[in-house]
Amino acid sequence: MTQRINTVLSIPEPRTAALIDKPYPVITSGFVIVEVAIAPVCNEARIYRDHQFEWHDSPTHLGHEGVGTIVETAPGSRFDAGDRVIVFQGNSCQKCFVCTQGLSPTHCLGIPYEGHTDGMAPQDVTAGLLGIERVNGSKSGGFGMVQFRIAPEHMIVRLPDDLRFEHAAAGNCTLGPSFTACEEFGVGAGDVVLVGGVGFIGLGAVANALYRGATVIVLGRHQYRMDLCRTLGVHAIIDPADPDWLQQVHAVTGDRKGADVAFECSGAPYYLERCLSGLRRYGKLYSLGHSGSERYSLSILNDLMDRHIFWTGGHDVRFRDRDGLLRMMGDAAVQRSIDTIVTHDLPMSRAAEAFEAGLSKNCGKIFLRPGS
Repeated sequence: MTQRINTVLSIPEPRTAALIDKPYPVITSGFVIVEVAIAPVCNEARIYRDHQFEWHDSPTHLGHEGVGTIVETAPGSRFDAGDRVIVFQGNSCQKCFVCTQGLSPTHCLGIPYEGHTDGMAPQDVTAGLLGIERVNGSKSGGFGMVQFRIAPEHMIVRLPDDLRFEHAAAGNCTLGPSFTACEEFGVGAGDVVLVGGVGFIGLGAVANALYRGATVIVLGRHQYRMDLCRTLGVHAIIDPADPDWLQQVHAVTGDRKGADVAFECSGAPYYLERCLSGLRRYGKLYSLGHSGSERYSLSILNDLMDRHIFWTGGHDVRFRDRDGLLRMMGDAAVQRSIDTIVTHDLPMSRAAEAFEAGLSKNCGKIFLRPGS
């Protein structure tokens, strides 16, 4: 009998992507095997350029988003072969304070960020994607950019029959983190939302805010992405390099003298500074992007206390927000927004082309198709 294989994307060296064959995954109780339909690109373009990996990545362990169809379950599973699912990123312990309160799995206490430099957890943890293959005794499948993926049952949700993979695939890093951010901040009609550092995460933040009826101001200057913002229907686009950019923000926000909420989606100090400055007093800043462990200087008195600014951030979708996120992605207007945000849809065999498009910034979200 012919041995089954798993096609896996590799970045063996800078500016090089290749498909390699690994053994077909094996699973234990609590896991399923998903045939991946779409593996969205997130930080992999940067990895492709720099060949620098986060603690949970490696040259043959890439990707954390995805949707697909279950092809194998373990005994006692609550899922069935043929179920269409979204695979949420991470693999949390299900027992700690974060998990039992329905919070975000990437903040699970099983990932010991505290005490490790640059926010990097040690390589031997079993939480997060890194431990999936180890726990299952499998030689492949723990990550997203594969043909067959091992998914923890508590990290997948069945998709409604009428929700296409192409729309559900936006539920992780495109729409997911900013959906939770909007829920945490209570964004709604009447709010003014400022979005800075616009890539695909920022485009997702725009879509989330518009869905809730907010007035959206974008700080940006990349023409391709600003055109996407115009198509999405933002209320104002302001070039942050204009000498009077802040006065332009105040002209939109009126007597508030600033936005109610700012989503900073790049982690770049340039946009962090402007998002902080563009908030009204008692405004709220949510960081949705980062550039590694780069630090940012601010005045506790002038930037936070005197203006009573709230500042937080996060990586992903809270457990408690999954149902609401799926409902939102079933909305026809949101689906049109997703169709605008997703600008490239390519076979995984053309991953290098996809990553080059990501580095050019002449793109929104990029999808890879592992089966082609």
